[in-house]
Amino acid sequence: MIPRTTKCQKCHRYVFKRLNTTSSVSPFSYIHADALSDISKEEIAKHIKNLGPFPTYSNILNPQHFYQNAVLLDYSKRDPHPVSLRQLAGFGNTLTKQKIINSANFVRIELPIRLALRIRDLQTLPFGVVNNFHLAQIYESYYHSFNAFRKIPKINTIEENENFCKTLSTLLDDHLFNLSHLLMGALEISIAESLPQHELDSFMSSMLRSRISRRVIVEEHLSLSENYLKKPYDKKPPHYLGEMFQNCNAVDQFNQVSSMIKKSLIEKYPEIDSLPDLKIEGDLNCKFQFMIPHLHYLIHEILKNSYEATINFHKDKPPPIKVTIIDSKKNVLFRISDQGGGINHNKLKSIWSFGKSPELARKSLANFHSIPGLQLYSNLKVTASGSSIVNNNNDENQSFIEMQEKAKKKSTLSDLMSRPQEFKLGMGLPMCSVYADYWNGKLEMNSLEGYGSDTSLTLSKLGYHSNIIQLDRA
Repeated sequence: MIPRTTKCQKCHRYVFKRLNTTSSVSPFSYIHADALSDISKEEIAKHIKNLGPFPTYSNILNPQHFYQNAVLLDYSKRDPHPVSLRQLAGFGNTLTKQKIINSANFVRIELPIRLALRIRDLQTLPFGVVNNFHLAQIYESYYHSFNAFRKIPKINTIEENENFCKTLSTLLDDHLFNLSHLLMGALEISIAESLPQHELDSFMSSMLRSRISRRVIVEEHLSLSENYLKKPYDKKPPHYLGEMFQNCNAVDQFNQVSSMIKKSLIEKYPEIDSLPDLKIEGDLNCKFQFMIPHLHYLIHEILKNSYEATINFHKDKPPPIKVTIIDSKKNVLFRISDQGGGINHNKLKSIWSFGKSPELARKSLANFHSIPGLQLYSNLKVTASGSSIVNNNNDENQSFIEMQEKAKKKSTLSDLMSRPQEFKLGMGLPMCSVYADYWNGKLEMNSLEGYGSDTSLTLSKLGYHSNIIQLDRA
């Protein structure tokens, strides 16, 4: 019990009541218990000045920055060029030197425009939001990339394109950490309650769609360039959408992801004799083109929730999780059914939102900080004046092909999927909803409380819908 140190009995009762009714999750519960020791306080005090609007570590966020916006404002007034997957596929059907050079200049011109639009979105957020540490990291990253790309001269040769591709590959690597910062920023905004939920959801959806769009455009060009260097005059098959879009066998993909989830769950549930089986039925020969990392993430987040709910709801042998595949001409539909007890209907709407209650957001933020190996800091280098430097990994002798092989192994989505399962983030389904919507699909859930849930994931077959201008979501 806390000793009473004042004479005012009324005050005593007030203090005692506050101390004993405090939530088990304090406002700073995501900070380690030893973080506020006397020694740590001295260390923390050194960084107090970085909590202001112009942190000392930043070469971008300074008192003059918002008065030096003329170039950015010019770019932000330009319209991004709408482009569809069909156009990209047609462009890459048969590759020539001129096509590769044209593609490089399209990316060179397009990226600064799309980055400028998102930077302006960040600038117009309320001060207490854009000044959040995580969103400030994204702001700096975007601004450095904007500066770097707008200064790249016109590309005229294949050799110049190879150097440009090295720059693209390096910047993709440098931006890996942005997704983590975006999600952690949303959680801190929820804790501070500094943005209404619908505005936070709109902002997050816009940022994520833009991120997907930019990365598809960049990775498509890297893929075209790699193919040209390896097989310059290869004729591609009908309905070709690019090397990023692979032919997926639906049953194989579900089994791969299920195996990944089971391996991670055995550590958390060692007392479970056997995890739920995965029963797949319907159109078992279903095949379609899709981006494997996106497909795996969508399946992973849905299945993981079903596995954990089923295990927790059944003490004895858990019933199987059923996946029904429906293969139509233009769409493929997956229905994932579990008997995991379902979700209260009042909570169903909130599962799709990035906005969380402060208590849940604190728990998720604590888990984010506990994920091993998650990159939170950029590799970007800048000059004393704040100009961006792209060092292409400091290896001038490394070929673009070698850089591509290394880059293919890096993915923030893969890091999030491979995290220990006890680190719940609460962002999986909102993220999946945005990814499904981006590819002209839909993610929905029906629940019968006390029994289980049905989650339906509909994905458009991109070969049929590739004339839709998805990549205009700048």
